[in-house]
Amino acid sequence: MQAFVAGGTGLIGRHLVQALRARDWDVVVLTRDRSRATEATALGATVVEGDLTRPRFEAQLARSDVVFHSAGWIDLGVRDAQGMFDVNVNGTATLLAAARRERVPRIVYTGTAGVFAPAPPDRPATEASPPNAVTHDPYVVTKFRAHQLVVGEMHAGLPVTIVLPAAVFGPWDTNTLGRSLAMLAKGRLGTLPRGFGLNTWTHAADVAEGLVLAATTGRPGEVYVVGDRILSLYEFYRRAADAAGVKPPVPRIPMSLGRVAARFTETWARLRGRTPYLSRAALDLAALDLCVDASKARTELGWRPRPLEDRIQETMAWYVKRYRADKSPLPVKPGGASAGGPVRRA
Repeated sequence: MQAFVAGGTGLIGRHLVQALRARDWDVVVLTRDRSRATEATALGATVVEGDLTRPRFEAQLARSDVVFHSAGWIDLGVRDAQGMFDVNVNGTATLLAAARRERVPRIVYTGTAGVFAPAPPDRPATEASPPNAVTHDPYVVTKFRAHQLVVGEMHAGLPVTIVLPAAVFGPWDTNTLGRSLAMLAKGRLGTLPRGFGLNTWTHAADVAEGLVLAATTGRPGEVYVVGDRILSLYEFYRRAADAAGVKPPVPRIPMSLGRVAARFTETWARLRGRTPYLSRAALDLAALDLCVDASKARTELGWRPRPLEDRIQETMAWYVKRYRADKSPLPVKPGGASAGGPVRRA
């Protein structure tokens, strides 16, 4: 079997490449930066340098049994809404169009269960839940638009299977959660705002297993939500802190003050051309509940994530080694400051 993986150097994509190579699949990884694909190369994957918005990879698509689309611009608080639209929406449309032309037999798209937020514990989201864009943040809006696009192509007959993970954690995360776990590992995350909600936590490797199962056991035209354990953000950080051997952060700050601090962080980051450590958009989303019911994936795919306690232990061991023992700089990726859009309640 041959797989084409768009986004094979990202948080989920790295684990997906590992899972596919462990099954002796031939894997082609599309990346904009070849230097990020050293791990994929070491695993025996073929690396193709390119961009979803400027496709030059049709030959690799034509030889693929499955295309995994796990690429995207994943960042909250970005000011470049058009740039994010080009990547997350137009890039998705371009890849699906190329897959249709090359008659790829299977496509697995990684979206986000965030399109179902808010979802409280007494009404967890399922595949039948109505999607919406709960904030005006460019990431949220573009992922919602991409979801609509993929569902439309699926209903038009393209052999797509959609997998929607909730909160994903693991090594190599350069997003808001990854930066906070790096700070936690260094003992520098002592305080949190009050008012955060519940989420459904899953390790990236378990999401990757769900993607492989979607390609091999799942059916085209189906949507599968994957999410393991419902925990508050505070409880997740408490368990992560225990695993890292540090004190857990304490929710002391009113959310209103947290948003003021986020505004200053956004301004500082904008002046330096970086993504802020904390954005108002991230705070807004963290305040919502995102509880999901993954019964369909467990029943139809046989999806069985490893115990969450083990996953948190191994994840924090990686963060402690990288950021505390090896003293690597905190993960930061380029980007703009927050658009600061208000939450649009469903």
